[in-house]
Amino acid sequence: MRRWGWFFLLLILCSCASKPDIQNKNKEVDEFELYEPDPLEMFNRYVYGFNRMLDAAIIKPVAIAYDLGTPENVKYCARSFIKNIHGPVNFLNYTLQGRIDKSTKTVLRFILNTTLGLFGLLDFAEFVGIKEDQTNFNETLTTWGVEAGPYIMLPIIGPTTFRGAFGYAFDWFADPVRYFAYHSGSHHNNHHQFIYWLWGVTAVEIIDIRAGLLNSLDDIYETSADSYVTIRSMIFQRQKKLENRLKRSN
Repeated sequence: MRRWGWFFLLLILCSCASKPDIQNKNKEVDEFELYEPDPLEMFNRYVYGFNRMLDAAIIKPVAIAYDLGTPENVKYCARSFIKNIHGPVNFLNYTLQGRIDKSTKTVLRFILNTTLGLFGLLDFAEFVGIKEDQTNFNETLTTWGVEAGPYIMLPIIGPTTFRGAFGYAFDWFADPVRYFAYHSGSHHNNHHQFIYWLWGVTAVEIIDIRAGLLNSLDDIYETSADSYVTIRSMIFQRQKKLENRLKRSN
């Protein structure tokens, strides 16, 4: 859903969806130092402190309990289901990027996983060789040549750039699943129940992502002279890698 859960908490403490290379961290900071516009640094550092306190008090403990207490097959089904309901937004973004082959593949994955995959609980499409390709409006804007812009740390949402923040907002408002949940009518207000279910799925997504970052974030906090600068550099590194990848694909 990427999405007031995605847009509300997904990047809660670091849009670093992959584990950072701690040994090369200082090298990365130096390499991208000249490309890290941060005119809002005072505000950003204040919000960064708030996000870390929130994480330490609530998000991290729940993520640890989830990681230790949830069977792997349950985690697999949860991740598969969440990826499947992201399908419509992926399709929209691939279409806006002009990547018709990717948008067609996304539709096929969504149909297969929603039907033969038991509403997405199983990634049937990947089983038959149709692998997942995630995208978002930040990638769409990058394809259109929009610059990343300054760094910004948002309350609860976490670190990103101006382009990334606008991308998350677009994905939230453009998500047809969420739109249906908030605008579908019902004689018995069943759509409100659907909203609660949607928020529950979003919470599971957030906790699952945070559980996957337990070791990575701990390493950053414990080994960095300034974890704020390290995370900022990682965000700009990810944006730069995205831009280079899209240039090569074009």
